[in-house]
Amino acid sequence: MDIEKVTYKDYSLCDPNFINGVEFLARGLIAQAAHCFELAYERVNYKDIHHNKYASFCGYARVLSGGDRGGLSLCREVARNERHDGDVFYNLAKSEWFFKGRKRTISALKNGLSIDYMHPGLRELRRALGVRKLSPIMFLPRAHTLNNALGKLFRK
Repeated sequence: MDIEKVTYKDYSLCDPNFINGVEFLARGLIAQAAHCFELAYERVNYKDIHHNKYASFCGYARVLSGGDRGGLSLCREVARNERHDGDVFYNLAKSEWFFKGRKRTISALKNGLSIDYMHPGLRELRRALGVRKLSPIMFLPRAHTLNNALGKLFRK
């Protein structure tokens, strides 16, 4: 799976610098993408609807351009405040994966899918990582006989 593939619904209402950054990122031109995302992020105030999206892409591009942990911190911070945009969690999950944080990657995927279950990037990354579904009775251990029996029933 190519986790560098950019997935969006519609970004036509976004800042032109952001749109250019998306195109650079899709072509693998990380430095140019980072610059464009930085410009878009600096132009919006904290209350703008696209603030978290721009910040997450800015952080993700910083992670890709040199393994900047500050970019990962930025992704984490904006994800804490996000309630609608699956792209923010998708960028966080890819950033966590870049630093080999499987547990945090899966947590970001779960949080993102709880907000936007149909987000194609989150779903594809979850499928590629092989994240297991929740056990039928969550307070019992996964290996418990009752969980195993119910799991087999639900799969059929």
